[in-house]
Parts: sequence; C-alpha cells; structure tokens
Amino acid sequence: MVTSMSLSRIACAGTALVLALLSLSMPNGASAAVMTTDTVWEGNITVEDDVLIPAGVTLTVRPGTSILVVAAESTKTDPEYLSPLNEITVRGTLVVEGTGKLPVRFFGAEKKVGSWAGILIDGGTANIRGCSIENADTGVSVADGTLRLSGSALRENRYGLVAQGKNTRADLAGSRITGNDYGIFTFGGALVATGDSEVAKNRKRDTYSPVSREFVPPAKPPVAEGAPVGRRYRDMVLLGETVWQGRIEVDGTVRVPEGSRLVILPGTIVEFTRRDTNGDGIGENGIMIQGRLVAKGSAERPIIFRSAEKARRAGDWDSVNIMNSASGQNLIEHCRIENAYRGLHFHFSTVAIHNSTLMDNYRGIQFQESVVVMRGNTLCGNRSGVQGRDSEVDLADNLICNNQVGGNFLRTTLVARGNRVIANGREGLRLREGAVTVRENLVDGNRFGLMMADIYHGVVSRNSITNNTEGGISLKNVDAIEIAGNVVAANGLNGFNVQDSGALIKSNMISDNGERGMGIQSFAGVITGNDFAGNGLYAIDMDGPEDVSAPANWWGGDDPGRVIFDRRDDPALGTVRQDGANAAPLPFVWPLASVATDAVWRGIITVDAAMAVVPGAVLTVAPGTTVRFAAGTGLEVKGKLIAKGESDRKITFTSTELKEPSAWNEILLEYATGSAIAHCSIEYATWGIHSHFTDLSVTDSVFAHNYGGMRFRSGPVRISRSTFRDNTIGIRSYIGNARIEDNIITENETGIFVREKGGGLTVTGNNIFGNSGYNLRIGDFNTEDVNARGNWWGEGDPGETIFDARQEPGIGLALYEPYLEKPLPLGAGTGEKP
Repeated sequence: MVTSMSLSRIACAGTALVLALLSLSMPNGASAAVMTTDTVWEGNITVEDDVLIPAGVTLTVRPGTSILVVAAESTKTDPEYLSPLNEITVRGTLVVEGTGKLPVRFFGAEKKVGSWAGILIDGGTANIRGCSIENADTGVSVADGTLRLSGSALRENRYGLVAQGKNTRADLAGSRITGNDYGIFTFGGALVATGDSEVAKNRKRDTYSPVSREFVPPAKPPVAEGAPVGRRYRDMVLLGETVWQGRIEVDGTVRVPEGSRLVILPGTIVEFTRRDTNGDGIGENGIMIQGRLVAKGSAERPIIFRSAEKARRAGDWDSVNIMNSASGQNLIEHCRIENAYRGLHFHFSTVAIHNSTLMDNYRGIQFQESVVVMRGNTLCGNRSGVQGRDSEVDLADNLICNNQVGGNFLRTTLVARGNRVIANGREGLRLREGAVTVRENLVDGNRFGLMMADIYHGVVSRNSITNNTEGGISLKNVDAIEIAGNVVAANGLNGFNVQDSGALIKSNMISDNGERGMGIQSFAGVITGNDFAGNGLYAIDMDGPEDVSAPANWWGGDDPGRVIFDRRDDPALGTVRQDGANAAPLPFVWPLASVATDAVWRGIITVDAAMAVVPGAVLTVAPGTTVRFAAGTGLEVKGKLIAKGESDRKITFTSTELKEPSAWNEILLEYATGSAIAHCSIEYATWGIHSHFTDLSVTDSVFAHNYGGMRFRSGPVRISRSTFRDNTIGIRSYIGNARIEDNIITENETGIFVREKGGGLTVTGNNIFGNSGYNLRIGDFNTEDVNARGNWWGEGDPGETIFDARQEPGIGLALYEPYLEKPLPLGAGTGEKP
C-alpha cells in the first residue's frame, strides 16, 4: 500500500492507486493538480499544491486517512482556483468515509488558522463523514453546490462553514463547528440545515446570515443565429493581414505570428468547438496572437466570441491569447466574449479593451507583464472577473459584477477610477503588492469590498464602499497609503479591518456598519478628521496591545469612551488616543455623482456637483443631518428619498455659501414613489421640492427663502403640518393630485399657484394669509375649479386675496366658502403660531 505521496497532477484508478504524475508548470512556477479519473486516497497524504476534482470525477477518501496540506500563498493565476492559498476544489464529487474509530483528518502543516484555503465546493457535491477539518481559512466553503456533513468537526479555522448562492444546499448531522473564529456564514440565499449539530464557542461569531444584495446585470442582446458558417479553421497559421467577417468556426488553435495582423469586422461571430484532450474539463481551442489583433465592433453590431456547442458553458474553449505583442496596441472594442476558460489572456503585450462584455467564462480577463487599458467594459457572471500581475493598468468606468471574485491585481501599478464593483461572491477588489490609485469607484454588495495587502504606496479616495456583506476595506501589511474622502458605510460586520499597517485615514464617513467602524489589530498610522456615526457596536474596536492615534474625529455625538473599545475596557489592549474630539460633524463632500445603491447620509453632507439617486436605490437622510448644495447643484431622485427628521433633530437642506433664493437648484423627485419628507427645513433653493409622478408625503417641514417652496405634477401628494414662508411661490401645482392640509402659507408673493387642471386638489384646514400678491392664484390655463374650502385667509374678504374667474373670466374658480373666521392653532412642525 502506498502510505504517503506528494500530489502534483494525479489520476488514480480504484484502490490500485495508479499514479500518473502530469505536472503542469504555470508561468509563475506554481503547479496544479487536476484529477482526470476517479481517485482514492488512503494512508498519509501530503498536499503540496492545489487539487481540483473536475465535473464527472470522484475523489474517495478512505477511513483513517490523514491529509496534511502544505502552506503556500502563491501568485498562481489559474482560473480553476479561487484562493491564493492551497485549496481542494470540488466541481465533481468528494466522498469522505471516516468512522468513529478511523476518522479522516484534513489539517495544515503549520497547524495555525488560515494556513490553507480549505475544501471549496464550487458547483460540486461532497459527502463528508467522520472527518475533522482544521487550520484552514474556511473549513468547507460551498458555492452553488451540495454538502452533506455528518459526524464531523470543523475547528481551528478562520471560518468553519461558508455557504453561498441560491443553489447551495448544506445538511449537517451530528457534527461540531466550534473553536473557529467564525462558525457558519450563509450568503445569497444558501440553505443550511444544522440538525442536531453543535455550532457554538466560536471566538467571534457563531452564525451570520445577512440579507445579500441582488444585482441584475445588463441583459445580453440577442444574436442572429441563422447565418451559416462562412469559414472553418483547424490548427492554422494566418500570415500577413487576415480579415474575418460573417460567421467563423475555430476547431483548433489559430495562430497569428509576429508581423501579421488579424482584423475582425463588426457583427462577426467567432465560435470555438470544444476539444479536451487531457480530460480536465477545459476546452483547448482558441486564438494565439503574436502579431496584432484589431477586433473593433460597434454598439449596434458587436463582435461575438463564444462556444460552438449547442449547450454552451464556461470553459468550452480556451482563450484569445495575445503574447509578446507590445510594438503596437491590440484593440478589443465592442466585443462579447463568452464560454471561455480565459476570455482574454495576454503576456508582454499592449492591449486596450473598450466597451466589451465578458460573461460566463472561468475568468473574463487575465494578464501579466503588460500595459492594459480597460474602459467601459462589463465583466459579469464569470468565476473571476479580471486578474492581472506585474503590469501597468488603467481600469476606468467598468462594471464588474456577479463574479465569484471581481478583480485581483498583484504587483501592478493600478489606476482604478469610476468603476462599479458590485455583488461579487467573494472579493470585490483584491490588491496585493504594488502602487495603486483607487478613486471614485462604487464597491457595493460584495462579500468583501476592497482588500489590500502588502501595498507599498497608494491613494484610496472618494470611493463609496458600502453594503458589502462582511467587510468594507481590509488592510494587511500596507504602508504609505492615504485613505481619504471615502464613504465606508452599511457593511455587514466591519467598515475597516486593519492589521500590521501604516496609513493616513482622514476625512472619511465611517457609518452604519453592522458591528464596527474599524476593527484594529495593529496600526502605526493616524486616523483623523473622520465622521464615525451609527456603527453597531463600536466606532473603533481594538484587538491588539499597541496604541492608536485617532485625534480630531467626530464620534457621532456620543461619548468617545462609549463607542471605542480599548485598554479602558480591557487592560491587555492598546489605547485609542482621541485628543481633540470634534463636538460637531465634520463637513463631508459626497464622493460620487450618483447614489447608485442604498445609502444613508449623516452629519454635514456637501453636494458639490449635480447628483442623482438612480432607480432602485434608496437614499435615507438621518435625523439631524445638514445637506449643503453648491451653486447650480441639486438632487434628482429616481429611486426613493426618505428624509425623516425628528422634532428636535431636524434635517436641513441649504446652500453652501449664498443665503438667497436660487442659490442652489432643487430636489427633483421623478417616479420616486414611496418618498417621504418630514421634519425638514428646505431653504435658498430655486425649488425646494419638485415632484413628478411621485406618491409623496411632506409633513412637519419648513420651506423658506426659496424662489419656490414646492411644485408638483400628478401625485398623489400629501402636504401637511408644514410652513411655506418668504418664497416667491409657496406651492405650485400642475395637473396635480394632492391634499394640502394643516399648513401655514404666509409672507410669500403667491401662496399657492394652480397652473393647470386644479380639479384634483383639496386645499383645506390651512392658514393661508399675508402673501403679498395672492394667497391663491388660478393660472391662465387652468379651467377647473379648485376645492379650497375650510381655510383661514387672513382678515377681511378672502376673495380679495384670490385670483380666479372672478378677475379673469374663462379660468377656474377657487371654491373657498365656507371659510374660517379665525386662524387655526397650527404648529406646522415648528411650534410657531400664526
């Protein structure tokens, strides 16, 4: 019997343990182990490299087997794998046959938490019994796969079990998940049944099951399927200049040598048959460019690269490979690349990728030692979006969504700006070793937002890092980094995780994170000028013995000692030095031009450019917040606005500088159904609120010193207990459906102006008086009567303060009788009396 073996790339048949050592040396020197036939492990097994069980292959582990996994955080780039640590990845079937007397054990050679990745079930099936799994980052991770765990123990791992994806099922019976940092984490609709298992005594948290944000990527437009194949290629070399158009089929590897060029015209469909000679589940046909590639489609007629198989799937073909092509820029523009192992793959090359879509690949884009420009692309629904190393990268205005891993960059000079990195199953962006500039990106709804390790220089500024289900920003062994002007908010556990790092962390909004604004193990930098507010347990939670400098921050109106956990709570910890704490919020400039996902504004928010709340997003403005608008700016809401202050903590919308009407534009709500304004003060705008086709409630608010307080079209709108004072026009209605009740409308030029079709209005129970022109004016194009009964119009005859058909025949009447003889005792949300 073979009792010990080092795994490289092994195929074993039955119990005979026939060894076929087929080492695959990758460009970086790492090696991979792919099982190509059913395999049995027994005895003592040493795993020195990654192990992959592909679809259709079963690995069986006999009772009493001991599997030692060597620690190796490599720079591997293989798209098959999900972690830089050694991992056992299951896309086929894993059967572990341990017993009470002869258990199976998986453990790390270093016998410390996180020394290997763990068992990763990626679409496969695992039946594990009588087994202990130790020292891993994640004992067992299941993504869109199936796990049966019985009579087993997951212990001394960072995570015991992570289950992710709506197609994931995990059934536990008689097992123990104890002594890990975290027990069971469940994301994205995974179903976990713990049965009679014990999930307890994990160091930080036993269970965590947040509601994951769903993001629907752009739909793929249909492709005309009827065109016949115009040309077929097997293994072939294309010399000189070759032009492809129509429908091309590749049944081999097409090579374009140095000095030659391949030009692909708009609307071309390039399809690759599936050829898998080594049985590893990965197709091998593709294109090899050593000359130059120009694939320039158009928005209306994109170029398509995809599988030729009827049932297309990721990995059916290899890649568009570009090697040693740096003399001129290779161009990929308006292309769609699907079903590949690596959609685009290049080394030592200069490549521009513009406005292209890469979906349903193992990895969308992979490169090294290259100069790369990626602008305006969509990388969604791949196992990995983009991975690059040792390169210069300009990453701008891309959508990277719904991948297992969004972007992974090693030793790069990276400028990432204006990207949307959304809803990736693991990391949104992982940056390791290099110099980076990360500016004005949205990193939202991933498991981890921005992970940075061993970075020696960089700037992270004006990003929105929000709603990530576990953590926002992770810093490990970084230095000379400035992190400034970011929103780090509403992340599931921690806004920041900081370990062995030095940075200047200043002028950020760190708010509404589930447990901690910052969790710090060791930090040698400065944390200053930040707004900490609304974090679940602590603004800063120390987890190490060294002191931290955190002067001149705002701690959300709380006593810093209450929201900071440090030596004052546990003498083994360092102290957070918070000299010169600010008593009031520090002004914060909102970093992005849109609110593209749910967000909370707190403190003092400055809007320095026109801003939009996109459809589907909810902007919540917290009580006590002041929002200041620069000249010419405003807020356009096509999602939802919830601005509900409190009687003693009002919300203020105002100008940054000028204190006069029209100093800023307006808050426009368009199809923003469900929005609500309460206990707000809106001043110095052109129009405070401008509402179109929106079910809107406005209560207990003050509109003052604007050109117009509020105007609306359609509705329904409800305006109550509010004051409209010192505006040119208090309220203007155009084809409106509204109830205006219990308000004070005074000292405006026109109190209420009904421009057209006022028959849908009910104006009642208000004090409408002292307006210098008219209390109520019917517009020249309004032919409908307006129900304005039951109001107080000031002293004297109400008709003298109303302009309607009595003054201009042909327009509607204001039906103001009966009217009140004295003012109502209205507070209008301000406590003032008329």
